[in-house]
Amino acid sequence: MKPTNSHQASVAHKQMTSLGDQNYPSFELRAVFAYLSVQGHREWCELQMGQLALSDYDLQKPFVPSHIAFQGINAVIESFYEPGLGCDIAQTYSLPELGAIGACVGSAETLGEALDISQTYHELLGSFTDIVNIVDGHTFTNRLVDVAKLDPRVLQFLFELTVAGMIKLGEEISGQRANILCVRFSMCLSEGAKQKFSNVFHCPIEDNCKFNEWVIDMQSLALPVINNLYSPSQAATNLKSLLDDLHREQGLVDNIDCILKCSAGDFPDPDMISNALGMSGRTMRRRLSKMGTSFTALIDKVRCQLAINLIQHQNLSNESLANELGYSDAANFYNAFKKWTGNSPSFYRLEK
Repeated sequence: MKPTNSHQASVAHKQMTSLGDQNYPSFELRAVFAYLSVQGHREWCELQMGQLALSDYDLQKPFVPSHIAFQGINAVIESFYEPGLGCDIAQTYSLPELGAIGACVGSAETLGEALDISQTYHELLGSFTDIVNIVDGHTFTNRLVDVAKLDPRVLQFLFELTVAGMIKLGEEISGQRANILCVRFSMCLSEGAKQKFSNVFHCPIEDNCKFNEWVIDMQSLALPVINNLYSPSQAATNLKSLLDDLHREQGLVDNIDCILKCSAGDFPDPDMISNALGMSGRTMRRRLSKMGTSFTALIDKVRCQLAINLIQHQNLSNESLANELGYSDAANFYNAFKKWTGNSPSFYRLEK
């Protein structure tokens, strides 16, 4: 069912503009359009690429602007989404298609090490969600946290790409299928959708959950990698080249985001950041305004991401969170958090 009111369209627009000039790995959009073209929708893909001002050459580059990737994914959801579409597209993934980060993942010694690399360089694999990893003695849980208030269908589509993609690539490099214990969806699924996901993931499927997450047996993470694309040294060289490209093409929003995340708890003011970036505060504000965002919006986003990370990894109290994020008291932090996410901090606390 498509959105039927202007409020949802406005939310989508705010999400796109808040991304500013950040980069996003192009392989995801490339894989989506390639899949749809094979399914008989080449004309639609060509029309969409024209509307996004993207050429085939652009999609072969390592990165595209985040707002363009987001807009393209939303268009796909509006026209084609049904449960399982992301899983079908992920079946076309291959390590060579991921470029340098794929080579780095493929140079690992075990599936666990490969997964750790993918999590460390999460931004090079693409997602509009944050990730939280939860480890106990027997299981590893990979949780996607929606800090951007995405359309539920977009969120589910991205989750499908993530889980099915990890399974597909893991099987490619290890020659064995990992033992997925459970996949949990935040959306309500029909019985048909549950059966389809069960056939794809070969495990119990749960819906109406607090978060989208998947759980894997720790023994599976010990599976050896047997199909290496490159030696570890060559993979490291390729990865460095990719990171250099990312930093060289890094836009204003990425630069501000990086500074803010590195100064958590003692955030610099806008003038300090503009000076560090070699421009006046007025110029920085004007450039951000043209992108539809602001310094306040960017710092709120970083605070939200850091807060959720601290809640789920350290289970800090509201008082401690307020102190870590530079708030005068717990009440001010609580009110800000509710405004960012629509939920209280307790919603994100790990269940005992």
